[in-house]
Amino acid sequence: MAVRKKPKPKKHVSVKKIVRKSAQGNKRVPTKKTTKKRSTPRYVSRNVPQIENLLSEIEYGESIAQYFDILYPEEVLTRVQAAFYEMILKKYNVKSACDLACRTGQTLKLLNKLGIKKLAGVDVSPAMIARCKKKLPKSVPLFINDVYLAPMSVGEVKYDLVICTKDSLPMVLDDEALMNFFAQARELLTDQGVLIVEMWNYEKIWRNKERFMPVMDRCTKKESRLFFLENDFHQELLVRNLVRLEKDKNEWSLRALSIPARPVTRNEVEFFVKEAQFSKWGFLGSYGGGPYVPQESMYTILIATK
Repeated sequence: MAVRKKPKPKKHVSVKKIVRKSAQGNKRVPTKKTTKKRSTPRYVSRNVPQIENLLSEIEYGESIAQYFDILYPEEVLTRVQAAFYEMILKKYNVKSACDLACRTGQTLKLLNKLGIKKLAGVDVSPAMIARCKKKLPKSVPLFINDVYLAPMSVGEVKYDLVICTKDSLPMVLDDEALMNFFAQARELLTDQGVLIVEMWNYEKIWRNKERFMPVMDRCTKKESRLFFLENDFHQELLVRNLVRLEKDKNEWSLRALSIPARPVTRNEVEFFVKEAQFSKWGFLGSYGGGPYVPQESMYTILIATK
């Protein structure tokens, strides 16, 4: 009696590998068979480094909420980004906006000052949302959810502008969750709506193994504080360490907050945007409007229209 051999299971191919192959000139890129179905609703990368004291997305947000406006001063954001958003509002006739990683509400406040009254915000951290409420009109709806679920948090309302900035997208570690994010973000847009996603230029950071980001001096006459970001590189992800130095009398103390992050590249973003069926897209390397240059740009800024 012949014994039938069990067929070998098909090997799962990650989106990251597909993107790398397509960037090298492959003509055909698989689409529907790139992700593996999971039985649970939460998507977690298998390659998260096994390091003690790694924080979850919500734990990280809760820990930095009280320092966020010190780390990223509102006046600096306004000076750097106001002209950019003025251009976006005019070019795309924006009358409404939703921030999918609103943090303490700095960008929503800026958009409100620029004349946008129909606003909404989502953040994973209740502490961030509490600070956001103090900066915005009471009528602005705010929601608490993970980044990859943020587009589904605001209901059936459509917006002319949807943004995910402040380097928040790399908190989404899984291929399927990233695909879900872009597909749902597109559904959140009006017919002529525009999506903006901003993050560090991880193509440069990963290729050059840039461990240390510039020191952020936040010292005042009353307080001495220094912050800097340190990257630890692992197989597919990096661990982002936010280091805070504080001086009390004559002694300095140090604390580090660590979280896994996915070094999302332009090619990967372009893959997901194409799969989500956006009509047009492009990339900038700065809020000043400079083109994206892989080896030079500080940021990767996606602008995609529905």
